[in-house]
Amino acid sequence: MKIAATEAAFEGFRLSRRRPAAVALWGGVWLLGLIVMLAAALPVISPFLNEMTAAAGDPAKLSPAATAAVGQVSLIMIPIAILLQALLATAVYRAVLRPEQARFGSMRLGRDEGRMLIVSLAIGCVSVVVNLGGEALVQAATASGGMIIGALVWLVATAASIWLSVRLCLIAPLSFHRGRLSFVEGWKVTRPLFWPLLGLQVVVFALAAVVVLLLILIGWPLQVVMSAGGPTSPGAALGALLILILLPLGMAMVSTLLWAPFAAVCRDLPKP
Repeated sequence: MKIAATEAAFEGFRLSRRRPAAVALWGGVWLLGLIVMLAAALPVISPFLNEMTAAAGDPAKLSPAATAAVGQVSLIMIPIAILLQALLATAVYRAVLRPEQARFGSMRLGRDEGRMLIVSLAIGCVSVVVNLGGEALVQAATASGGMIIGALVWLVATAASIWLSVRLCLIAPLSFHRGRLSFVEGWKVTRPLFWPLLGLQVVVFALAAVVVLLLILIGWPLQVVMSAGGPTSPGAALGALLILILLPLGMAMVSTLLWAPFAAVCRDLPKP
């Protein structure tokens, strides 16, 4: 069994070129999701905003109440993010695998999205368990054996996490493609394709990183404009508006780059 990994890696760019209106619509959905997240999280974290600003990203400087608030915000945002992923990943898969279903940016609300929600929840739980377990092992190894042992355990845990991500990467698009939950088939089919899929992941994440870097380079001058004239200046309002447009559109573009290649791989797989 072979796959055209190099060809599949650029499927996200091809899809964005063919369906720019769909990508823009997906950006609008990301924006709506971000607004919902912010509206849900703001009442929880607003009493601690000054403390979080002063901490400058250092969790150790937060009070127990602020730390608890951050945990509550995570519990609020994660379900919303999973719902967004189920909706938009399915839309990307549909755009690649069923291009004739192009209305409404290939977005639907149906069984495909329900299956994708189940897959997203299952893979998300596995990822959380693996990451937390790896961190616990590294901390225990460092505490008992020192930095060198801790570093070796970290390398092993990282390698295991990468291996698992490759073995799980086709379950979601294959479940959409087959029209049924395909945990077993998705796991089995990645075994002989491990190295091509690993290379595909590296290329895809590198391309997405380049896009993110370009977005940062575009957004940084906007941030300068926003801060130069003060929060009430016309420049600040314009900069805020542009960032409000740029952020969700960038998220839609990056999501397309990350999801479309693996749908293209499933398109080329033989039927079971």
